[in-house]
Amino acid sequence: MVDPSRIAANVAAVRADIAAACREAGRDPAGVTLVAVTKTQEADVLPALRAAGVRDFGENRVEHLVEMARHGEAGDRWHYIGRVQGRQLARIAPLAYALHSLCEAEHIDRLARACIQAARRLQVYVQVNASGEASKAGVAPEALPALLAAIRAQPALEPVGLMTMAPELGTHADAAVVRACFARLRGLAQANDLNGLSMGMSLDLAIAIAEGATVVRVGTRLFA
Repeated sequence: MVDPSRIAANVAAVRADIAAACREAGRDPAGVTLVAVTKTQEADVLPALRAAGVRDFGENRVEHLVEMARHGEAGDRWHYIGRVQGRQLARIAPLAYALHSLCEAEHIDRLARACIQAARRLQVYVQVNASGEASKAGVAPEALPALLAAIRAQPALEPVGLMTMAPELGTHADAAVVRACFARLRGLAQANDLNGLSMGMSLDLAIAIAEGATVVRVGTRLFA
């Protein structure tokens, strides 16, 4: 059973950490969007999150996105953060406010057509493999300019930034390694005239904010 007071307390704690990280970095917390990753939750968490001021929700499976969006309300913004398969694009386009994981050139035309059919323009973050780990999805940094050029050629797509997943803090990497990954993404965004940085999760959001994150994706801490 959902405990709205517990979710409210968790959201407040995460927002406090975001604010503290922003103070340390000399940034305005208003410049960081908290996306609640609801991928393992049921729709009954949505009212509690809304009551706590959260209206951005992240999903990594199309079927779950469709189900959760059925319970959506005006003002909700759905972020698709999972790996993309070409056959899924037609289902993502009508529902997602932003797609954080575009990294395949062959998906660009299909996604643009789906957006045109849905009569909407979709915000896109290109997923970059900034860590170099073979297990991570994302375009290689050297291939990013060509991919962005193809996206920018599509009026139905709005490239707003880059996304990455750093090595897991405390398990596969220390803070210096995680920071280097986020710093690399920031440099790539600056070199390609992009402002959005979707990076940082429950364990490493403070490091991500220090390196310029504009979107942090938090799930575990909100529902503990």
